[in-house]
Amino acid sequence: MPLPLNDDLATIFNTDEFAVTATYRRDGARGDSSVNGVFDNETVPVETGGFVPVHEEQPRFTCRTADLPSLIEGDELVLSGVVYTIRSWIHDGTGMTVLSLELK
Repeated sequence: MPLPLNDDLATIFNTDEFAVTATYRRDGARGDSSVNGVFDNETVPVETGGFVPVHEEQPRFTCRTADLPSLIEGDELVLSGVVYTIRSWIHDGTGMTVLSLELK
């Protein structure tokens, strides 16, 4: 039995609340589509084995799984004019998907 999360997801992915609108581009295909989601670009430490700490950004985009049902590595997401390549994704089983992005 699916969880009754549709109302909660509609609130989370409402651009008047938490979400932003991104443009999704299928790798090698024509036509873009819009998708609402929450963008996060956390800076995390990376172990490089040296004495100087190194940090890198880890851009992610969380959206409804139903909005991007057939992802392919290499597809693109455009946020505020910045183009990201989709490198991986995780469907969490509750109707949400987290995309791991790479700056193009």
